Amino acid sequence: MKKSMWAAAAAVGLAGMVLAGSGLAAASESQPETADGKSRTVSASATGVVMEVPDMAQITFGIVTNGEKADAAQAENTEKVNQVIATLKGMGVEDKSIQTSGYSISPQYDYDNLDVNKQPKLTGYQVRTTLQVSDQKIADAGKILSESVKAGVNNVEGVVYTCSTYDEKYEEALQKAVKAARKKADVLAKAEGASAGKVVSISEGYQDLSARYQSSDIGAAYETADAVQNASSIPDLSAGTLQIQAEVSVTYELAY
Repeated sequence: MKKSMWAAAAAVGLAGMVLAGSGLAAASESQPETADGKSRTVSASATGVVMEVPDMAQITFGIVTNGEKADAAQAENTEKVNQVIATLKGMGVEDKSIQTSGYSISPQYDYDNLDVNKQPKLTGYQVRTTLQVSDQKIADAGKILSESVKAGVNNVEGVVYTCSTYDEKYEEALQKAVKAARKKADVLAKAEGASAGKVVSISEGYQDLSARYQSSDIGAAYETADAVQNASSIPDLSAGTLQIQAEVSVTYELAY
């Protein structure tokens, strides 16, 4: 077997390697060849990762009321919702950051005591309004949650964290990915007895937009209405660390 064929095989072997601790994706050598049978380009794919501490929070909670008649439950719900919104605004939360994300009225039945027709007995109605408070500093989120509970919130669905600098950090991750791709291409090119030269093409990989947000299970502390109403202290919210990553694929000219 010719020397160049052995070198090409080595390059393909290197393509499947994962560099320890780098978190980089695999690289592969492209197929086009010159007149003398040597490859003209080399391609590499890589992932850049940036870790960032979230500084913003989005809180989702609800106001649930019950009554024998739908209009009574609805009137009570409306009153409590207005109290909660007034409390939020009193703490400096802007109108644009308060959204009614859900509203429902549903009949409630007693399935243990059936009526004369052996059907569940209607006991009343439940009204549920879900509010979403976004773009809040994590430092303020605990107090917002605590004061909202005092104002009438009796169902906490959860808290989601994000970074106000996400876009900036994503660009940093892209730069890391490009540098990592160059490093991998250099290794592949060297195995072929060449070096990675000018960039022929470069493309961004899949961006997982859900990575902008990190969920919290804070709602688990408020699983029942009684637990919510008895929560007098401000919860300690810990955001942890958000992983921001970017993927690129780059093709380079080979210089012999």
